[in-house]
Amino acid sequence: NAALHGMPIMEFIQSLFFKTKEDAPSDPTKSIYEDEMKETEKNLRADTTPLNNDDSRMKKAVQDIKELKQRTKYGILRCDYEYIPTRGDPGEPTTLTYDGSPLPVIIKVEGWTFEAAQRGVNVYSYPASEFRLTKADGTKDAYWTKLWEAHEGRSGYVQVKEKVKGNKYVEGYFDEDDYTKGLVYRYEPVTIFEKMKKAVEALDQQGVCGITADVGYSQAFQSSLTKMTSTPVLLSSMQQLSLISKLFHLNDEKNKIIIMTANGKTFDEKLLIPTDVPRNSLIIVGLQDKLFGKWVAEGRSFSRLAVDAKDEASVEKALENVCQTCEEEIKKVQLDGGNVVCIVQECAELPAYTNGIRKRFDIPVYDTLTAINFVRMGRGFGGHSAYMM
Repeated sequence: NAALHGMPIMEFIQSLFFKTKEDAPSDPTKSIYEDEMKETEKNLRADTTPLNNDDSRMKKAVQDIKELKQRTKYGILRCDYEYIPTRGDPGEPTTLTYDGSPLPVIIKVEGWTFEAAQRGVNVYSYPASEFRLTKADGTKDAYWTKLWEAHEGRSGYVQVKEKVKGNKYVEGYFDEDDYTKGLVYRYEPVTIFEKMKKAVEALDQQGVCGITADVGYSQAFQSSLTKMTSTPVLLSSMQQLSLISKLFHLNDEKNKIIIMTANGKTFDEKLLIPTDVPRNSLIIVGLQDKLFGKWVAEGRSFSRLAVDAKDEASVEKALENVCQTCEEEIKKVQLDGGNVVCIVQECAELPAYTNGIRKRFDIPVYDTLTAINFVRMGRGFGGHSAYMM
């Protein structure tokens, strides 16, 4: 092997995948990367090493590859919500560093609650959001207090003494008495808009290559955010439906796309489904009555293994729950003479189960991470392309 800086070539190529020699995997993990590393060596040699064995071009190519990898730093907008995300959720940094990509920039948008994201946005107004810290009976509201206290240095909110009436974008969240006898803080629509704009500007200043949110219901804000930046925005996995729906013959009513969502009751098709997607080809599957959906609604923090679960919730246990639901829905379609062509996962906490669904049912599964990776591919290194740059 040719040596680069005294380093055997395979060890040098290994540096493209792992930051230090100590990070390199041992058996059986290394077998996952072995074929990829061999292909990288072959392609690198073919594109850079002339007959005279001058390795200077190879050195440059390796540095160029590393530079392109660093350009895939990604931006994540988090709701003003509080739970500990697990790998698979874009709000957890290791979700995006599994392939050696740099740490993402994650910003929580103050005031942009999950409830506000559900309400969506129209051409005239962002939604308002409210936090009820004390109920009308004087008791503490544990849910909203937890969210409120999780974000330090809040600003731009006001205390409201009566319930605001109006359309769904401005309507108050709580009962009349909660405002007069309890304690409710409110972010007005214009404040939410300004907070969102400030968050997007902060991501741009960090040089991210794309922007996605950690909530699938953010789809309604897609158009608004693209007007705030020239950075690619693909807020929700739902935006992929515009492309995915063109991959299949959906004019044939037998072909169906399953949409997996944490809550089918609050899933607003008008807000979340792109207008160019035929609605009759979609089957919306809500998990609100399943174990996974209940844990998400309660803001549980998922451990990886059931044995390590601190509050019952674990990826291991939820996987069986999610896959069972998929199997039931696929069988329903088949019994009606139909065919499930793919699954699209709306909830940003569902990508943790994508591998399991793909393995068990052998059909395409698209989620928040396939959306993110689509955007990142536009800026990162592609092994299919020439290593001459």
